[in-house]
Amino acid sequence: MENYNKELCEERHSRIEDRLSKHGEQIDSLERCVIKLTEMIERHDNECKDSDQRISAIETRPIATIGKICGYAVTAILGALSSWLVQYFQLLG
Repeated sequence: MENYNKELCEERHSRIEDRLSKHGEQIDSLERCVIKLTEMIERHDNECKDSDQRISAIETRPIATIGKICGYAVTAILGALSSWLVQYFQLLG
């Protein structure tokens, strides 16, 4: 009876070791996947940062252009007004 129990224990032990071996391979595979996913996330984050900078640059262009146009318009209006004032005072004087 001792041989039977010993054989049974050895068989169960062998099955458990096989399962552990398979789980070890699965864990190793998962570790490799996690490493790849981490690298992908880091690359994506870097791309997003670059995209944010480009988007900010693109968004500020119209504001800068509108600012220039407003500046030119104010300059033109003040120039016309000062020209008119000079002519008006020349006619008075």
